[in-house]
Amino acid sequence: MSNQGQFGPIEYIAVEFPDGTVTADGFEQLLAAVDNGTIRILDLEFVAKAADSSLSVVPASSFDLTDFDLSQFDGAASGLLDAADVAAVGEDIADGSVAAVLVYEEMTLLPVLDAWARAGGRVITEGHISLDELATALNETENEA
Repeated sequence: MSNQGQFGPIEYIAVEFPDGTVTADGFEQLLAAVDNGTIRILDLEFVAKAADSSLSVVPASSFDLTDFDLSQFDGAASGLLDAADVAAVGEDIADGSVAAVLVYEEMTLLPVLDAWARAGGRVITEGHISLDELATALNETENEA
């Protein structure tokens, strides 16, 4: 199978850690997903919002966790997240909080995409469905039944 030049679906997620309390929970599973080839991290940035509402991007290594070394995520930056993205995330988090913003590639679909490409198919569009859109669609489906 040849996936050179082929990308899986690209997604992003931002998770707020209230009061700046970042824990290992979730990051261990994130590392496992990378290690087993489920996803590829394209960008992982930590956005901190100070008490005066100012924003900064801080390295993963600035969080001293006793049970997990976040510094292994330092340098996981592709430049996909820019100042406007940081500002948008900053609007959604509380003063004193930190948000982890993850841009990742879904690797599990690559064999399917590769097979379609070998058969002459090509991806013509892709997108993202938000959880709100999914909930609305599911509710409408239930109401029609």
